[in-house]
Amino acid sequence: MAIDFSALQPLGWSNVFTTQLSLEQIESSRAARVTGVERGRLAVDTGEGPFWATLAGRFLHAQRAPEELPTVGDWVLLEQDAPVVTEVLQRRTLIARRMAGGTESQAIAANIDVMVIVGGLDGEFNLHRIERYLVVAAQADVIPLLVLTKADCVADPASFVARVQGRLTGGEAMAVNALVDPLGERLKPWLGAGTTAVVVGSSGVGKSTLVNNLCGAPRQATQAVRRDAKGRHTTTSRSLIRLPAGACIIDVPGMREVGLAPAAGAVDRQFRGIAELAQGCRFGDCRHQQEPGCAVRSAVERGEVDPDEWAHYLKLMAEERHHVAEHVRRQRERVFGRVVREVLAVKRKDGRR
Repeated sequence: MAIDFSALQPLGWSNVFTTQLSLEQIESSRAARVTGVERGRLAVDTGEGPFWATLAGRFLHAQRAPEELPTVGDWVLLEQDAPVVTEVLQRRTLIARRMAGGTESQAIAANIDVMVIVGGLDGEFNLHRIERYLVVAAQADVIPLLVLTKADCVADPASFVARVQGRLTGGEAMAVNALVDPLGERLKPWLGAGTTAVVVGSSGVGKSTLVNNLCGAPRQATQAVRRDAKGRHTTTSRSLIRLPAGACIIDVPGMREVGLAPAAGAVDRQFRGIAELAQGCRFGDCRHQQEPGCAVRSAVERGEVDPDEWAHYLKLMAEERHHVAEHVRRQRERVFGRVVREVLAVKRKDGRR
């Protein structure tokens, strides 16, 4: 039975994935989208509803970086007669972060069009945390949409929207009350049929409430925020949900840390204004600290750049450089280790002759 592409299109299938398939794969495999991951099992959907699948042995035994394993939003191929994943198709986009307390990257969601960044206005508003999410969106080259929930908790929600709008280099920001506002209509321009969005933010900011609002019915559990305004973990695993309007949305657990994945250039793409000023620095490798002829520092001194934005830019840029350097070092170690194993295997083979 050949792959039925019409059944996959409501899940976000496009020609980007069709062109990756050979005629033999189209005729002898099944294509599905990963809708959940749980203890090594994958929930997948071929367009006829989700079911559980397992990874082929080569995925389990090969030494792979964590971000290379299938994640929610991935497209995979299955055996025709068994729920076994044999291949993961090349991703169009990937939302990733540095794993908490580690150096490896963690895949959050794949093949995303829009990143819905949720922040609460009940004491959880943090502009620097929002900027970190914006850098993650820039790394993946996806559209950021900032939704400030619990707008009824502040007297002037528009002032908060204006603050974050000034830091956006693309996308849009809005303040909402996710309990009562018709979010399906407000977010309609970004959640068209066939698109996929991922909802990210700290625990307790209202991500699950937002998803329930978009679904038109309770799909995700919700909890009251603690008295100290700290969030509670409600969503405990990532899951892909199909919305009535035709889009797919992925809700992920709240992130305590938003570490930057090792990808160069994302900080400059988010802080585009500062990056453009840096083109006028005397030295091409200017770090905007004490170097003479620094165009960025001069702009800060003239009041043309927000000192807080500049300071956060420097912090994120230093973090990005460090993680990229660590990633290059680990890649070299992996290549060297693979060469050593291959040489030892050849020697053992020759010794048995």
